[in-house]
Amino acid sequence: MALQSSGAISLANIQTEFGGTNPISLSEYYSKGNAPASGEIQLAADFYGTSDSVDLDFTLQGGTTSRGAGTHSSVSIGTANTNRMVVISANSLNSAVPSGITIGGNAMSVVNSTSGVYIAFLKVPTGTTADIVITGGGTFTQQIYTLNTVNSGTSNSQINYSTAAVGSASSGSFTFSTTVSDDGVFIWGGFIVPGANPGASFSNTITTDNSNGATTVNNVGGSTSGATRQGYSVCTSNDTKFAKYTWSRTNTKPANYPRGAAFAFFKAS
Repeated sequence: MALQSSGAISLANIQTEFGGTNPISLSEYYSKGNAPASGEIQLAADFYGTSDSVDLDFTLQGGTTSRGAGTHSSVSIGTANTNRMVVISANSLNSAVPSGITIGGNAMSVVNSTSGVYIAFLKVPTGTTADIVITGGGTFTQQIYTLNTVNSGTSNSQINYSTAAVGSASSGSFTFSTTVSDDGVFIWGGFIVPGANPGASFSNTITTDNSNGATTVNNVGGSTSGATRQGYSVCTSNDTKFAKYTWSRTNTKPANYPRGAAFAFFKAS
């Protein structure tokens, strides 16, 4: 049952909903309800109307759109919800990542490779549209998702980036393994671009051992300019699963190829 939305709220009320140990400590409730991961917790502001159990309700908000630095007004973010998390997944052929992103005037957390791919997220409980302001960086193809979660961030995440020579290898991959739940979702993407002395064309895939498979929302590949892809997978089990980004090229010419990936796993509870 969700906590009350008005009136006095106590630590005991919060412990009943979210669990915990005695003596009760506020630090137990970081990232619970609408509480931050660190810093000051406010009982009413951070816990009114929150619950330890919600439906994921993972939704794509429209299709992919190209966005770069600047103000993007009245972007659709779906139905208002106390537990709503807005996620922006973005990929490109090696564009520099933004130095900051805000939504509705509030800073988003960002999981990003050095270039080419990032995942930004923030709980936004009110409004059906929001202004998104991107500072710095290049132009990326973005997909906006919304999901419900009692948490204030990812359950786990990972970034990869390398410019090391790949020698004679014609393919390679980055893999993210984590404990998943049947109310969670993987969101990830990656890129590879020519470096010095490329002499190849490129392709890429995203895969997972989750039974729902991987759904691609944007893919650029099969060209000499590089390859990039992003997508998601809604989980259906409670165990350890992986999400993988794999790149390949047409020949085995040694070279330094910038390549990277960003992974995030969100769960409702």
